[in-house]
Amino acid sequence: MKRFTPFSLFRRLSQFSIRKQLFILYLPVVFLSTVTIGLLLVYDSTKQLTGNYQHLAALNAQRVKSVLFDTTTTLFNTASSLSNDTHLRELLTENYPEEQAAITAISDYDNIDEIRNLQTAIASLTIYTTNTTIPHYKYFQPLDDTLKKSSWYQRALKQPDAFLMTLSKEYKANRLALYKILPLPLSQETAVLEIVVDYNYLSNRLRNASYELELQLNDDVMFYSDVIKQVGQPVRFHTDSLSPAETFLKNEGSHVLLAKNSLTMSNKEDTLTIYSADPEAYSSLRTNLIRWSTIVVAVLLTTFLIVFLFARFFTTRIRQLQQAVYHAAIENYDFFQNISGEDEISQISLDFHKIIQRIKKNEEEIYRARLAQQELLTQQQQMEFNILAGQINPHFLFNTLETIRMMALTSGNSDVVYAIKLLAKSMRYTLEAHGTKLTSLEESLDAVHVYVKIQRMRFGERVNFSYAVSNEIDQQEMQILPLLIQPLVENAISHGLEGITYPGFIRLTITKEGHDVVIVVQDNGSGIPPQKLKQLQKKIQTPSTYAKRNIGLANVNHRVKMFYGADYGLTIESVSNSGTQVTLRIHDLTTR
Repeated sequence: MKRFTPFSLFRRLSQFSIRKQLFILYLPVVFLSTVTIGLLLVYDSTKQLTGNYQHLAALNAQRVKSVLFDTTTTLFNTASSLSNDTHLRELLTENYPEEQAAITAISDYDNIDEIRNLQTAIASLTIYTTNTTIPHYKYFQPLDDTLKKSSWYQRALKQPDAFLMTLSKEYKANRLALYKILPLPLSQETAVLEIVVDYNYLSNRLRNASYELELQLNDDVMFYSDVIKQVGQPVRFHTDSLSPAETFLKNEGSHVLLAKNSLTMSNKEDTLTIYSADPEAYSSLRTNLIRWSTIVVAVLLTTFLIVFLFARFFTTRIRQLQQAVYHAAIENYDFFQNISGEDEISQISLDFHKIIQRIKKNEEEIYRARLAQQELLTQQQQMEFNILAGQINPHFLFNTLETIRMMALTSGNSDVVYAIKLLAKSMRYTLEAHGTKLTSLEESLDAVHVYVKIQRMRFGERVNFSYAVSNEIDQQEMQILPLLIQPLVENAISHGLEGITYPGFIRLTITKEGHDVVIVVQDNGSGIPPQKLKQLQKKIQTPSTYAKRNIGLANVNHRVKMFYGADYGLTIESVSNSGTQVTLRIHDLTTR
C-alpha cells in the first residue's frame, strides 16, 4: 500500500491542466469556507434580529398595559368617588314633585361636569335610575323595561363592585364601558353608573406606527383595534395555534411577530388582553436573510470570477509560449523580430499589449474624427439656426427711429423719453433672444406688448391689439423659442393692416390642444387674394436667408420645424376684404 503524502497529492494534481488544478484548489479552500462562514453569519444575525423584534414587541405591549392600567384605574376611582358622593345620593333618592324641580337639582350638581372636563378618556358618562321623577336630562336617564333586561344591568344588580363590559355595535367605535351600581341606602330606588371609554383617546395614547394593536376584554370581541373597522370583530391573532418553538404567527396570508400581555382588573373578574403584532418583522428578517445570502453569493461569484480570470490569463500565456516555440520550430523568424526582453512569456504579453494599444489608438483617432465631424455638423446647424433667429425686419427699427424723430419735433420731451424706453426694451429683448435657446411665454408676450405700443405711436388708432391666453397655460413656466410671436404680430401690422383706412384690429389667442400649444394671430385687414396666398404659403415652406419679404413668417416656420419637428409650423388662412389668420402650432415642452 502506497503511503499518502502531500507530495503525492501534488503529483496527482500535475496530471490535470493548470486551469483544472486552480479550480480543484478553489473548491475546498474558498467555496466551502465561504459557505460555512456565510451560513453562520446568517444564522447568528437572524437569531439576534428575531430576539430584538420580540423584545421590542413585548416592550410595546408593556407600554400599552401601563396606559390601560392608568386609564382603568382612573375610571374605577371615578366610579368609587361617585358612589360615595352624598350629594349625588340625595339627588337620586329625592322624590321631585315636578320635572322642573328635578332639572334644577341636576343643573346645580356640577361634579360630573368637572369629571368630564378633567378626564379626556371618558366618551360618555350616564347614570341610569329607577326614580321616575328624574327626567332624561344631561347625564341622567330613567331605566325602562328594555334597559332592565340588559346583561349589564342584571350583572350590576348582582355585583356591587365596578366591572367592565364590551358594548354592542350601536356604540360604534366606543366599545369599552365600566358599570357600577350606586348604593342608595334607605331607598327603594336603584341607580347604575355607566362610563364609556373614548376610542380616540385610546388611539392617541396607544397607536404605534410600527405595530398592529388589538385589545380584548375577557373572551369578548375586540373593543380596540388600530383599524377602526375591525372594532367589534373577533381577535385575529389566535396564539393557541402557535407552538412554543414558533416565533411568527400566520394571519390572513402574512406572518406577524406577536407579543401578548394581560392586565387583570381590581375586581379580579375582568382581564384585558393585549396583542401587539409587528407585521414588518418577518419581511425585515427575510430582507436580512436575502441580504446576507446575496453577500455570500456575491463573494463566491467574485472569487470564482477571479480564479476563472486568473486561470484563463495564465493558461493563455502558456499557450502563447507554445505558439512562439512552434513558429521558431518552423523558422518563422519574422514572428520574433520585435520580441525583446529576457522572459519569453513577458515578451509575448508585451507584443500583444502593443497591438492592443495600437488598435485602441486607431479606434480613438477614428472616434475623435467622427466627433469632430459631428461637432462641425452641429456647429453648422447652430449657425443656420442663429442666422434664422437673427433675421428680424430692419424696417421696424428704422420706422421707429423716424417716429421718435418726428415726435421730438412736434411734442414735448416726455413722449420722446417714453418712446426711447419702449425701443430700448424691444432692442434688449431682441438682442438677448439671439443668445437664448428658450424663453418664457410671459417674456415673449411682454415683447409683443412693447412692439404694439411702438406701432400705436406710429399709426395711432389704426392699430388696436388684444390677446387671450388659456387658463391651462402657465405663462411663467411655459418655455418657447424666442422671437416666435412678435414676427406674427409684426406681419399682421405691416401687411395685414397695410392700406386700410378704418381702425385695424389684431387679435392674439393662445390655447392648449392636448400636448400642443396653438398660437393664432387674426387681423381685420384687406386679406390676401387666393393666388397670392398660394404663393405665400409655398414661400414660407422654403425659407431663404436672402429673402426680403415675409422673412418673418418663413423664419418662424423653419425654426419651429427645426426645433419641434416636421409636424409643427405655420398655416395661413385669408379671405379677401375680411382679414387674415396665421396659426402657429408648437409642442408644449412642459409635457415631456
